[in-house]
Amino acid sequence: MNSTPAEFSRALRLAFGEALSETPEGLLLSTADSALHFALQSDPPRKIGALHINSLRVEISVRQGDESAAQKLLARVDHATLRGGG
Repeated sequence: MNSTPAEFSRALRLAFGEALSETPEGLLLSTADSALHFALQSDPPRKIGALHINSLRVEISVRQGDESAAQKLLARVDHATLRGGG
């Protein structure tokens, strides 16, 4: 992702509020139906000329819930972390 860990966390916190908590390895998003863990690792920024683009590796694991519930929650996460562009 072209984000910092703080930007990613802020987007999820705005969308999910208290359902988001921090872990030593990243973030845990827990709802009534499922829980997803996001392990975050900052990679070196990508450079194109004078432009520096943040790079964040996000590994997602399902901690609770069935496949359907996890997919629905992940779709909500995807929507919450979209950025504008054109």
